[in-house]
Amino acid sequence: MFQRLALLSLIVSSWSAAFAQTPALFELPVPTGRTPIGTTRWVVTDTARHETFAEGKTRQVEVIAWYPAAASLAPTAPDLRDGMEEVLSFARLAKLGTAYDGLAGVKTHAVLEAKPAVSPARFPVILLQHGYTGLPSSHTALAEDLASHGWVVLNIVHPYEATGAMLADGTAITFLNEKGTMHQGIVDVLTEWGPEDGTMTKVTEAKDDAEKEKLMRGYLAALKNTDLVVKRWVLDTKVVLDRLPKDGAAGRIAGRLDLSRLGAAGHSMGGVATGQFCVDDRRCKAGLNLDGIPQYGAMIDTPMAASFLMVYSGRPGRAGASDIIYRRSASKYYRVDVKDTKHLDFTDMNFWGGPPEVTVAELRRP
Repeated sequence: MFQRLALLSLIVSSWSAAFAQTPALFELPVPTGRTPIGTTRWVVTDTARHETFAEGKTRQVEVIAWYPAAASLAPTAPDLRDGMEEVLSFARLAKLGTAYDGLAGVKTHAVLEAKPAVSPARFPVILLQHGYTGLPSSHTALAEDLASHGWVVLNIVHPYEATGAMLADGTAITFLNEKGTMHQGIVDVLTEWGPEDGTMTKVTEAKDDAEKEKLMRGYLAALKNTDLVVKRWVLDTKVVLDRLPKDGAAGRIAGRLDLSRLGAAGHSMGGVATGQFCVDDRRCKAGLNLDGIPQYGAMIDTPMAASFLMVYSGRPGRAGASDIIYRRSASKYYRVDVKDTKHLDFTDMNFWGGPPEVTVAELRRP
């Protein structure tokens, strides 16, 4: 953790110089499907849970939905659906000033609260989750593309552990406290990951499965705070499905969901939470983890009925690290290695002209 923060402080000045010269404005890739896209949002309040990061509050989970829509000439929605706060909080942490201001002008290909497509009668569903301290809007391109092919994508935003989220009353909250630093609970998690790079390298270099499993179990056993995150995010995911809206634009979409065709996907910690959700909840028919390594939680000792796909980037010492877990658990396990890629290549941050990959990864892992 301390090495990560030291690295951040050393090159913040180079970020600022680069951003001063290069606006972070870009165009999202055109979706490859033929179906027009709509988008809406809602917030689910889980009255059964207290908010870990806000004393006296109940847990609220924002959902940003992308769906097949009827054709419309209405203006498209902004990429930053909840406004600039989710990127400004990251900029404040990294002391980047106005570096991300250009993102305010980025538009999606989706019409806000558009009417759903007339057919089919019910849509298959994909749950999509961001990484730890991730930016919820950094997966818009993927969500739009899936929606253009007929899927409803529910982008689940985990409050206080994303760079930004919106509460039911319209309040924008971030991963920073009143002092402008990350919440202590987040720091506690990041600190647990200190030995992770070295451990995963040992796992991938081990000659036999018994040694791989021993190393992995030893590392996972020490992740008490991380385990709480996984459990919290799985509960967030379940409550989103359990309490779908009934009214308004959100209700029109929720009423058309075919939960018998439910898949789940996520990047980084979102991919890890996806894996645990697919273990815990049989509504998950298939799961996808985009470079979330290793697979935290109880999967190493728990069978999973769903099929599962793990996509590894080209990060050194990581490819194959979680295989020892998935091969024990998943009913069908598939693996894809994408060579010459980095952790954030699976997000829209590629288009931002943003900070060096290694530095952002230091802040946001696994």
